[in-house]
Amino acid sequence: MDLIEVFKDSDDLIDYHAGEIIIEEGQSGDCLYVVISGELIISLKGKDLGRAYPGEVVGEMALINTETRSATVMAATEAQVAMIDRTSFASLLRHVPDFSIHVMNVLTDRLQKAYDLIEH
Repeated sequence: MDLIEVFKDSDDLIDYHAGEIIIEEGQSGDCLYVVISGELIISLKGKDLGRAYPGEVVGEMALINTETRSATVMAATEAQVAMIDRTSFASLLRHVPDFSIHVMNVLTDRLQKAYDLIEH
């Protein structure tokens, strides 16, 4: 599923400068973001979990199991993201099976990286 193509013309596009915080660990969250352009850094308790690139999502965990952000996301470069609120997210999960599978794959990958950090 090409999330950039789906969301590139969204009314909810937000631009960030390199170094700006998009999501802060521990804060409440009611949306997720699709990376349209740029590169984002994902960190947990100050440890680098990885990067998010165009076409990837960040912030999904706060919409699935809690309203609290589990990681910090910062723009590594100039970046543009499309914001997806809780209602739109629920609708996408119900009506777009490819989106649901994409989100499950993201969650699996992020949980594995967090587990690897704990183990090492």
